[in-house]
Amino acid sequence: MKTLLAAALIFIGVLRAEEPALPPEAVALLPETALKPTQPKPEEGTITQVDGAWRLTSPGKLEKSYNLSLSRAFTQPIAKDQVCLFVIKARAVQAERADGKGRITAVVQNIKDYGHSPLWKAWTVGKEWETTFFVFQAEHELPEGAGVAKVNAGEAKQVIEVADFQVYRFPVGFDVFQAPQMKKTYAGRELDAPWRAEADARIEKLRKGQLTVRVVDAEGKPIEGAKVNVAMKRHLFGFGSAVDPTMLSALDSKISVPDQAKYRAITDELFSRIVPENGLRVNQIDVADDPEKPWATEYQRRNRAATLWMLQWAQDRKMTTRGHYLVWCYLEDWARKVVKERGVAGLLDTYERHFRFVLPFCAPYVAEWDALNHPVPFYEPDALYNVIGPDFYPDIYRKIRGQTDKLLFVNEDAFNPERADGFEKHVRHMIERGVTPDGCGFQSHYHDAEIPSVDDIWQTWNRVAPLVKHLTVTEYDFQSLDDALHADHMRDMLTLAFSHPQMTGFVIWGFWEGRHWKPTAAMFKADWTERPAVKVWRDLVKTKWWTNATLTSDAEGKVTLPAFFGWYDITMEKGGVTKTQEIKHTTSAGRPVLKLP
Repeated sequence: MKTLLAAALIFIGVLRAEEPALPPEAVALLPETALKPTQPKPEEGTITQVDGAWRLTSPGKLEKSYNLSLSRAFTQPIAKDQVCLFVIKARAVQAERADGKGRITAVVQNIKDYGHSPLWKAWTVGKEWETTFFVFQAEHELPEGAGVAKVNAGEAKQVIEVADFQVYRFPVGFDVFQAPQMKKTYAGRELDAPWRAEADARIEKLRKGQLTVRVVDAEGKPIEGAKVNVAMKRHLFGFGSAVDPTMLSALDSKISVPDQAKYRAITDELFSRIVPENGLRVNQIDVADDPEKPWATEYQRRNRAATLWMLQWAQDRKMTTRGHYLVWCYLEDWARKVVKERGVAGLLDTYERHFRFVLPFCAPYVAEWDALNHPVPFYEPDALYNVIGPDFYPDIYRKIRGQTDKLLFVNEDAFNPERADGFEKHVRHMIERGVTPDGCGFQSHYHDAEIPSVDDIWQTWNRVAPLVKHLTVTEYDFQSLDDALHADHMRDMLTLAFSHPQMTGFVIWGFWEGRHWKPTAAMFKADWTERPAVKVWRDLVKTKWWTNATLTSDAEGKVTLPAFFGWYDITMEKGGVTKTQEIKHTTSAGRPVLKLP
């Protein structure tokens, strides 16, 4: 035992020699004791000690990856949202990935309440010994004496060696952007990468068309020499964001009025599409009043009012709206409770009630829906095709199609090859059963722990592109403290999506740190300081891909120019007489004729 402890302490010394430069406020949470291995079953792999490090050999993706893990308990508490740092020294001896990297899960767990643990995060380790680290903000509070830190290796067929790991805590209120960060990048980020010219050429071809306006007098005769200003107001392409309805409508009592006004102004300025973030979900908008739960009734009423206001507000501004979602394809907590109390029939009744309420409620406003959300489960027994039946996806899609003529998407986060395989499999299964989805949505939640190349993302989209008519990026965000990387990734994802012939939109999953599920992914900090990604958005969406021009009508009263598809104000002036008219420029639009009185 002394020998093992000595070896562990030697590796702790190595770890400390290579770990990031820490501010003085950082406090190490894990004691300097030996790591504790689990006792996996023979079919779950092995854990042995090799040259002072622990070797974890996994036969494949385990149903419970934590059965093949190393851990160390600690006593100090962590507050909710407290900034922490996870540091690990490890390597992948063998891996099934083409790049030779291994997959692990880093965990900070609450042993008194597993469901409310501070951290559960996928991570990769390279082929050589190296110290890697990442910052996280605790998802839940951890009480004193309830903490354990783990590294789980049962994520793939692989051999992982771990020397040691440590968790640091920063003071409550510490600015997460001041924490140490690793330098990361991805293939295709280079400014001279060949894909850029190809994407720009596609954008010019796909997203613009000749806009011709004729100016005539009251008798229909052409007016030569009229000054014509063409001013774009909104894209037809869905450059959008998920938006909190109560924030947008200034009904959030927890957020200051100035912050809510700023939130609404930025939404109006930057986006052409919005998604009522949680406003249209099952049990958020469609629950009947319950006198035994007045707090729930009040929430439902406020949410309905805010969401309806938001839908009308967007429509008045020529913004399109996506509906999220109609069916979540594995058991959420509420669904698990319904199945336990009322069985599968109760779950299907709940969904049917949701359809009957939300589809007519949104019909005048919502252009497309995430009909099926997350068809690829993270935990197989919770998948509805296992709970209800193997043809559940085509069956429920067919039922929804019978109640609406809106576009219906299947929406998934295909962030690695395994999930992309599952996504394609389920779409193909639906088609084989006689149901072809209108489109596929890519949730696109990324972080700098592992960044796919630009080519990888393009190939992932094109796996399902031949199967459906439409594609869209539905929930993009990129977690990173590196402002330059964060901005560059936004630039490249926007460009790639706008250049794809089947893409109809690019929606980010929130923009303000003060109302974002992953704060380090936000474009605006809590005090509304703009991260560089905001400039990227404006430079592309509102400048490079934006049409503003002033021209003079010819002898036929015409002005013609290439213009991005969208909504425009056309202002004409001749001899001191001015008139403005709103037009919609599309591939099928005619040539507007504007009369000067």
